[in-house]
Amino acid sequence: MVWQSKLPIFLRLFSRSRGLLSGWTLIEMGTVAVVVGILASLAMPSFMGMKARMDARNGLDTLKQTLKQAQRNAIKMGKECRVQLSHSSNPPKIILHTDPRYSGCLPYREVPLENVAFHHNFPSPNIRFSYKGNSTNLGTMVVESVNVSGIRYCLVMSNMIGMMRSGNYVAAPPTVSATHCQKDV
Repeated sequence: MVWQSKLPIFLRLFSRSRGLLSGWTLIEMGTVAVVVGILASLAMPSFMGMKARMDARNGLDTLKQTLKQAQRNAIKMGKECRVQLSHSSNPPKIILHTDPRYSGCLPYREVPLENVAFHHNFPSPNIRFSYKGNSTNLGTMVVESVNVSGIRYCLVMSNMIGMMRSGNYVAAPPTVSATHCQKDV
């Protein structure tokens, strides 16, 4: 018992009451399992919502960066660049136009948008950037989570100067309009 006098007070109380080498009882293990299960069930919806927001946000960022890269490459190469929005494929994709004139506009043939649904109101799925970076396309693109409803982000592209702005989309597709894209991203 000399070795017990050197232990902190809470360990001395524990060692006297149960013995220092004794294990857990079945009731204690069951209680811990129930508490961990309750905590996990409370945290799971929050985790799923966070993952859905991250997926939708990553889809928007991928879309925006791919379009900006095509725009920069059009300026850098001094030629027109075209990409296509393939929202009907699974997963939705941004595809480099098949015409060989547009080679070099994107480093990849296609860029998938994982775990999201994609909607747009462009008259054509082709997005064109001139050698000056201008675009004749005016429209709105909406990226939404496929796992949790109500998580939507948007990208509005202006025509002529090719500027883009992003935000939270407050209406439910299939209605796609720039007026429903609120700044806050």
